[in-house]
Amino acid sequence: MRRILFLTGPGPVHRRIREQGILPLSMWKSDGQKPVPGQTGWCLPMLLSRREEEEVNRQREKGFSLVELLIATVVGGLIMAGIYSAFMSSINVFSTQQEIIEMQFNSKAVVSFLKEKFANAGSGVPADVPIPPIAFLNNAATISSTSYLNGADAIQIRMYGNVGEAMIVHSYNGSAANLRLEQPNPVDVNTVNNQNTSVGNLLLVWNPGTTQYALVEITHVNEVATGGGGTGNDTTVNFSPGLSIYNEPGGLGANYSGGLAMMIDQSAMSTLTFFVDTNGVLRMADGNFDLQNPTASTVAALPLLDNVEDFQIQIGYDTNADNIVDNWSWTYDPVANNPNINQALVLRCFLLARSQRTERFVSNVTRPDIDPDDGITYGGAPTNVRRRIYSFTVQLRNRLN
Repeated sequence: MRRILFLTGPGPVHRRIREQGILPLSMWKSDGQKPVPGQTGWCLPMLLSRREEEEVNRQREKGFSLVELLIATVVGGLIMAGIYSAFMSSINVFSTQQEIIEMQFNSKAVVSFLKEKFANAGSGVPADVPIPPIAFLNNAATISSTSYLNGADAIQIRMYGNVGEAMIVHSYNGSAANLRLEQPNPVDVNTVNNQNTSVGNLLLVWNPGTTQYALVEITHVNEVATGGGGTGNDTTVNFSPGLSIYNEPGGLGANYSGGLAMMIDQSAMSTLTFFVDTNGVLRMADGNFDLQNPTASTVAALPLLDNVEDFQIQIGYDTNADNIVDNWSWTYDPVANNPNINQALVLRCFLLARSQRTERFVSNVTRPDIDPDDGITYGGAPTNVRRRIYSFTVQLRNRLN
């Protein structure tokens, strides 16, 4: 059967028809029926080859093939994977930067706070009184590994506030845990509401020209017969062991007969203790804090800064009272008081903080060893975190002669 095909528009088949010299017709459609008036095209009174029919059918097809869809899906997936990877990288970078900014801001605020408090150490007491402005533990973990971070120091700042005038110690009785103060003295023996107003205050006792001192809490006062020159009565002051954490069973530890004493208002005295706990949190304890037995007190200590890896203090000592540091030391023996903590003039402090987040692109970062004399190594410290060291130096102005 001969097939008449009505074609419109340009194309390879049309070019072939033109090359063969076939004339245009306007009277027939491809199905042999009457054409639409005005429509023109080519009438091909010949059989088309299969290849030509496939080419014509291909021109009539619309949409995408399965292969094209698969290719588009793969390419789109690769593009989306790249976008997601870039997004996650930017999120990680942003989070790290925010954490570093927060760490730096908090660390600088804590450093400013420490500088202010350290500068007030020893306030209220004359520089010639041999009571130390600070208490210090080098590598506090040697005292309590369950309360202090390994390798970190601990320091206690003492501000004595309102102090009374110096009094002369007439005699000291260690076995009775009392001493006799010559008159005149500000110790009040009168009672108000069955309570003596001097009881509960602290008594600082020292031997001039030596490093001997003791700090006890007054538990009882009594007026005795006149002793020494002038008029009035002397006062016996008791500091019974077991009634105060300041009072030791062994008494004052030295003979203070002929020495001096000064009464301190305990309510005006301030003691601040700074240490790093085993979780790497720098804490501050306000009030009397036993550095040698911190277990019962660490829970109530106020957290100041997280993610602290080290807290080191180097002390500058003035050994000849000329207001110039003669030597620096990282170490301190509280039992032997070596070096003499009463001669502390300058504190040089170092704070090592780290980021909490570990980073994929940071590696082999060695934890710095601030104190080279402590002999402690930190092999387990992470090597893929950001660290910052903050240092500051504070002169103990209240110790200047």
